[in-house]
Amino acid sequence: MVMLEAGLQPPRRGAVERLFALLLRLLAVVSLIAGLLYWAGLVGIAGDGAFRFDLLAPHVRILYTAQAVIAPAAALGLWLTARWGVVLWVAATTAEIVAHGPLSDAFPARPGVALVGLVCLVVLALVAIATLLERRTAGRTGS
Repeated sequence: MVMLEAGLQPPRRGAVERLFALLLRLLAVVSLIAGLLYWAGLVGIAGDGAFRFDLLAPHVRILYTAQAVIAPAAALGLWLTARWGVVLWVAATTAEIVAHGPLSDAFPARPGVALVGLVCLVVLALVAIATLLERRTAGRTGS
């Protein structure tokens, strides 16, 4: 509002940057749902109580509790399109990929979670690179 009162125009966002913001918001919704599902499992509401905190192995407890805390926080940051939200989401998703991919012998088998997380990471990286290229091009043309 101050920018408009001072006669300054907010910077225009390109199509790729708008797509990036939309992708972050979509990931925010998914991350919030995932966080709530982790909480529901830990307190025994989901999964017929099979994922209750007191029934899990210690290493699974650590992962699931971290995911239950980090996922909703990452969702907030992603919705706000803040960099810290992306960092939290990447950290949480990487932990899930490692746990349910290479370490699937030690954690419950969920190959779909690892695959979807990997695809989302790749798509996010590609759109982020395209956004940087768009900004760089817009900076050179002065628009």
